[in-house]
Amino acid sequence: MNKKLFASRRVAVALATAVVGGAAGLSGVAMPAMAQAPVIVGNQLATATVESVDHDAGMILLRDKAGNLDTVRVDPDLRAKLPVLHAGDKIGLRIVRTIDASIAAPGTPVPESTENAAGTRTGQHPHGMMISFKRERVKVTGVDTARNQVTFVDPDEITRVVLVRQKPMQEFLKTLKVGDEVDTTVMDAVSFSVLSRLPA
Repeated sequence: MNKKLFASRRVAVALATAVVGGAAGLSGVAMPAMAQAPVIVGNQLATATVESVDHDAGMILLRDKAGNLDTVRVDPDLRAKLPVLHAGDKIGLRIVRTIDASIAAPGTPVPESTENAAGTRTGQHPHGMMISFKRERVKVTGVDTARNQVTFVDPDEITRVVLVRQKPMQEFLKTLKVGDEVDTTVMDAVSFSVLSRLPA
């Protein structure tokens, strides 16, 4: 997976989602506009089989029910907090993604990304959870209310164009202006448990 491309797509979606409930933040005293609450954009359950594990590199190869393969990398500082997986383990997964965004106040520092993990290694069904908050700041370079489009530059200095489809978002789009900086937060939470494993 191209991590930079993946992150840029998340920022694009986050900026498009930033317009939720926009008018409420604009009445009365002027203040930075922001989403009223994080928006759930993904929530799925899945099962997978562990094909192989590279414990030194922290790489886990998973096969889903359809036979598709996916490689997951777990950072060393998180690895010690999670149960050890073995080839042949069948695991249940729940994956949740939320997006939040707000117009950054001038002069404020760029928010930092964070990640953490927790779990248990004991019992017949060890389980764990990984959660990350990917935070980035983008700069609005164009607003086209006739086409419901916003253009911005991401942290990699790549220009992106987002089509805003939802009516409330389109109304909020009218309040954005060139030069606005928007902080986006993409939260990914992955919880898993070992459903069964091969005999030792």
